[in-house]
Amino acid sequence: MNCASIGRIFGLLCSVTMAETVAVHADDTSNDRVISEKTEIIAADPANAVAYELRGEAWYLKRDKDRAFEDCSAAIRIDPNFGRAYNCRGRAYSAKGERDRALADYNEAIRLDPGYGPSYTSRALEYFNKRDFDLAITAFTEAVERNPKQAYFAIVMRGEAYAAKGDTDRAVADYDEGMRRNPSAAWPYELRSTAHFEKGEFDAALDDCNSAVRLEPKSAGGHYCRAVVLLKKDDADGAIREFDEVTRIAPAFVKAYLARAVAWHKKGDDKHAIADFDEAIRLQPGNSTAYNNRAAAFRDMGEHDRALADYNEAIRLDPNNQVALVNRGLLYMKLSDAKHARADFNSVLALPPGDQWAVDTAREGLGFLK
Repeated sequence: MNCASIGRIFGLLCSVTMAETVAVHADDTSNDRVISEKTEIIAADPANAVAYELRGEAWYLKRDKDRAFEDCSAAIRIDPNFGRAYNCRGRAYSAKGERDRALADYNEAIRLDPGYGPSYTSRALEYFNKRDFDLAITAFTEAVERNPKQAYFAIVMRGEAYAAKGDTDRAVADYDEGMRRNPSAAWPYELRSTAHFEKGEFDAALDDCNSAVRLEPKSAGGHYCRAVVLLKKDDADGAIREFDEVTRIAPAFVKAYLARAVAWHKKGDDKHAIADFDEAIRLQPGNSTAYNNRAAAFRDMGEHDRALADYNEAIRLDPNNQVALVNRGLLYMKLSDAKHARADFNSVLALPPGDQWAVDTAREGLGFLK
């Protein structure tokens, strides 16, 4: 879910919550133990499909999708009717971004073993990842019934699906139910904060972020939630302090650097903003938005050559980045290059409707150039 724009100059849309749409990962020590134990079993009994499936699950939880895929596939080769192995391989496919194959495996897992609850949750999550929110809602509802051990997760994720459809009331109802089922969890508060944020209820949003921090003070999510709301409330200093906490807890969380850069920009400190953009790009060199945002800072500092180079890179990485295209067009206008400005504005309008600000600005730019 995205919050409203907090710095259109950077074209930055910030996610209030950093909760991942995946199940919670077990600790690596436990996973390593499972891998070691099952490897010994497989060495003694190479046809042990269960050992392969369990080792594949452990590799998946360690975020090693390739080894997970190999082990889950091995389990299926040994026993083509092993339903849990299909769920295992489906999760590996999902991690590889192969959504249709993941869904096919989840469906097969359910057909072969309709009593195994996790397959229902996996299937629902895949519909969500495919942005088929109606099917996701139906599937999460079924997962609540079929997989009671993960009912909390399914209910909160159903809330996310409702939110993605713009049904805030049902989303909040699910977040509330998630809080009831798991009173010590911060995640539903972070998500409910997003709902308040998008309705312009910033004090209520901040209250939920504060609750998230109180419940899980060592988690980056609540601090990030609070930072974004403070930034929207024009408390740049407070936001920076919270973003500092986020980057301390989660040094590789790219969005925190991008959002903190906006806070520095609000304070008129573009040098610190650029430093944060630099770090975001170092962590994620293929992030088109980071280049677009750094270009805006360079542009405002009068460093037009560096700004143009960053806009070019943003568009090279994502040719459909309407914000970067329109921003480059505006820079060309500033440089009195009407030919290239017009080309960028026309490129924005030739793309499928996406960013409304970019579309409106491109039209205004073309009108000005006539």
